[in-house]
Amino acid sequence: MPTQVSFSLAGSRRTSFTLRMSTNPFSATGGPLPRLNIPLEARLTDRDIEVDILRFAFDLKLGNVVIGQGEIGPITHVSTSERYFTAVTTCPREALPYLFNPQPPQGRLTLELDLGGMVRYRHQLPEGDERAYGLGEAGAWHIESIGEKGTHHLEVQVARSDWFEQVVAQLGIGGYLVTPLSLPYGLPAWKSTLDHLDQAARAITQTDPPAVFGHCRAALDAVPGAKQNIFDAMPEGKKRDAINDLTKRIGEYIHSGRHVVPGTASEQAGEFPVDQRDALFVYNMTKLLIAQIYGLVSNP
Repeated sequence: MPTQVSFSLAGSRRTSFTLRMSTNPFSATGGPLPRLNIPLEARLTDRDIEVDILRFAFDLKLGNVVIGQGEIGPITHVSTSERYFTAVTTCPREALPYLFNPQPPQGRLTLELDLGGMVRYRHQLPEGDERAYGLGEAGAWHIESIGEKGTHHLEVQVARSDWFEQVVAQLGIGGYLVTPLSLPYGLPAWKSTLDHLDQAARAITQTDPPAVFGHCRAALDAVPGAKQNIFDAMPEGKKRDAINDLTKRIGEYIHSGRHVVPGTASEQAGEFPVDQRDALFVYNMTKLLIAQIYGLVSNP
């Protein structure tokens, strides 16, 4: 994969300008639409041809996964010296786990921009100069589409040791749960568990913390294995004992909070009152635990 992309104009084989990663650092901003800023530079190869990048659209990939999209431009006054700019990538929240724990776990991270778009150019080459062949009238601006025959691929790299400071810390990822969850949707044995999780999510939206506690406890009670045999598929040992004990303790904590008893209209039980913050904690904890249980028992 190239670390520099060369572009020609009007079907010429001669390179007119290049794009590559600059020596500036990565940066990022958090919020509802996290953004990753990639430092790039453009450079002309011929001072007698002016080029403005009107618009490049791109997908940003980490491995084979598209983690964001963005646009470049307009970038004017590109010259034979470095023209520094930033490619701003908007990343969906689903991409945060890939940014927080990028794979493969090697010393440098490699990202790929798949890009194409439109530029304009004009030249001051004299008639008869072979460099002017196909470029059109001198002194006039011409529009050129880039990538009609396929997107261009640009590789950018960053040291893993810099990735946390330049990207992860700036995104504020530490304020969110960012682990991907594998939940057994579509498996009949797990339907009751997942139905209760869905009802717990509904109760969060309706600000009904006791109902969240009730459905989370019911979700754990419905995990295949009837409480006492959940982890029978795992090899005997300390890991199985530890996760079994943790599951019991979490179930006891949820049960001790004020909760609506599933199957009743409004009957409540429990030892202490709960609020929306408690409900969010219990819902996330239950969802993480069920994903972990499924992973352990399906791939022991």
